[in-house]
Amino acid sequence: MGGEDARTARHGADRLLTERIREVHSASGGAYGSPRMTAELRGKGFQVNEKRVARVMRSEVVLP
Repeated sequence: MGGEDARTARHGADRLLTERIREVHSASGGAYGSPRMTAELRGKGFQVNEKRVARVMRSEVVLP
């Protein structure tokens, strides 16, 4: 897989992750940061690490 293909795949996966983060964030009343968000997503079957969750939250969702 070339660099551009990998980026396209990652962006698609990040869009799905963003949707899930928004759902969990809304359900938590906006109280969850990246550590708790990561735990919730893992509980729902997502294979994510905290750095990725923090990056998506920072760029797409809720963190300044």
